[in-house]
Amino acid sequence: MKRTRVVLPWILLSSLLAGGCTLVPERAALDRAWFLLEVPEASVSDGEPVRVELASVRIAPELAGKGLVYRPAAYRYESDFYNEWFLNPREHVEQVLRERWTRASAPVNLVADAAVEPGALRLDVLVTALHGDLQMEGPGVARAGLRVFVQDSGGTQLWNLEQSEPMANRAPVALVSALSVSMAALLEDLERHLREAKEREHGRDS
Repeated sequence: MKRTRVVLPWILLSSLLAGGCTLVPERAALDRAWFLLEVPEASVSDGEPVRVELASVRIAPELAGKGLVYRPAAYRYESDFYNEWFLNPREHVEQVLRERWTRASAPVNLVADAAVEPGALRLDVLVTALHGDLQMEGPGVARAGLRVFVQDSGGTQLWNLEQSEPMANRAPVALVSALSVSMAALLEDLERHLREAKEREHGRDS
């Protein structure tokens, strides 16, 4: 009889689990969502476009995962498991750049090899910011940043560029919307820097 009293509770628990019952309260399932940046096309070029070779695009390790990233404190980044980029963020930024700069009317046009294209610039790009910054009162700020290594016949330059846009709230949709705005402004700033670099290069050659 003693053995029967010990074994029965385990048999009862096993039958409950096998029948789909659980002793843990059920929680509502969370829906996952995927996002893409919505960056408008570059403005039509007034003159001859700047020719560039996009040699590489890399991304800071804290931003490399597919989840949307928030920064609640200095040196601390958190990834959103349920809300992700549709593409790997490094590949996504590279795709945005290449699609933007392959249009004939764009202020920047891609070339295969800057070394054989007179006046062309070689770019190596590091994505340094693509996140929601929550280190302030209110909903926060979306930050997009690039560190751009530029090589021309005169040497190498380093540009640290960043743009920010206030978030309407802390929802994923609001973050992506604000990141799209800040990324659009960031690329316009980059294109302005490239035009100025081309003008300096032209001045050295004349």
